Amino acid sequence: MVSEESGQRPDGPMSARERLDLVLAVVRGSLDPRRWLIGGLAALVVAAGGQLLDGLSESEPQAQWPWQLELASLEGDRKAESFLLSAESQPGDTAVRVAWNPRLLGRPLSDVVGPAVAIVGRRDSWSETAVEWSRFLLAVITWSLAGVMLVRLTAADVTRGESLSLAQVTGFGLRHVASLLSAALISLSCFGVLWGLGAVGGLIAKIPTAGPLIVSLLWFIPVVLGLLMAFVAVGFVTGWPLMVATIGVEDSDGFDGFSHATGFLTDRPALLGGHAVLGTVVGSIAICLAWCLLSLTLWLAAASVSTGLGAFANGTGELFAISSGESTSLVGGREVPAGLVSGSESLSEDEDVPFSSTFLVFWTRVAYLLFVGYAASVFWAVVTGLYLIVRESADGIPVTQMWLPADDVGHEVADVDEDSEVDAAETP
Repeated sequence: MVSEESGQRPDGPMSARERLDLVLAVVRGSLDPRRWLIGGLAALVVAAGGQLLDGLSESEPQAQWPWQLELASLEGDRKAESFLLSAESQPGDTAVRVAWNPRLLGRPLSDVVGPAVAIVGRRDSWSETAVEWSRFLLAVITWSLAGVMLVRLTAADVTRGESLSLAQVTGFGLRHVASLLSAALISLSCFGVLWGLGAVGGLIAKIPTAGPLIVSLLWFIPVVLGLLMAFVAVGFVTGWPLMVATIGVEDSDGFDGFSHATGFLTDRPALLGGHAVLGTVVGSIAICLAWCLLSLTLWLAAASVSTGLGAFANGTGELFAISSGESTSLVGGREVPAGLVSGSESLSEDEDVPFSSTFLVFWTRVAYLLFVGYAASVFWAVVTGLYLIVRESADGIPVTQMWLPADDVGHEVADVDEDSEVDAAETP
């Protein structure tokens, strides 16, 4: 709940420079390792649940572990070395791929939207539909919970300059699980009602002779329903992150999150779209820099240890790809010294890594997981900044305004002090 002392900033609305500074500030706040942990654990839960559901599904496996993450526009340059070479030979193309990578930045959104598209699409059986619903609910609950925690951390840091603890944001997130789920289900309920009305047309069409003629005559009704469903679908895709941001910043319920997101989409579409593009550019650059740092970190760690092992002898076979080959390795393989993996020269992609190298796999994948968590934290940081900017424009609420439980405590203490002063003044 935002304090009632809202209104326009004393010096007028935010300037373009101030909005850019805010976007940079929220992305810079993603350097907090606690946020990497929250985002990484959320990605791990979604992937683990997806792997379990893949076992129950008859279709092709869909879930990917975080260390198998696709780099989207950077996919052709999984090694930092090849990326730098492409930057030298094709600077313009490389700059575009670095600055525009919405698929890597928006993994939480794609994890939610993917199953929703599959639910609407034609399924082979009811069991397949149930699997997709389970996949959707898992992604919505997990990413909404992680998102509201990350939004809360980011908003408190940017608006109030306060650092909340993991215990505080975890308790806050668990307390709002029902609100987070209901915000998403409101949009789905609207879509479901429209879909059901369209399905009635199919039932009418089953009437012998007259049915097809009636449906053909009234076909404009399904077209209108389709248009409304398109609006609802687009509103959910673009509005779901804003619903989570509303609950995280305002400490409100699911209906408030839905109404805020809908209002911003209809009242400030140009402002919202423009700053979404700006946030995508800033976030994509930040993630690309983090990927380069991760690649360099793993290479330096392996190369330095390999020196002691004599792995550079004759200049061959010094480093080894331990994460299932280069096709699924986040940074293109070559993460560990070959001398630490016995029989590495004959080890194929399908073979298990020797037991002696088990912890090499573990720590390497922890590094990948933290990178994925950082990418998720950047996404929710951009969403937080976007929400604060649009809220300031639409509602006139300063970006420095946010409600925290400490405010209530402060008001109670102030009320007690005022009552004490009144009693003292009335005492003869």
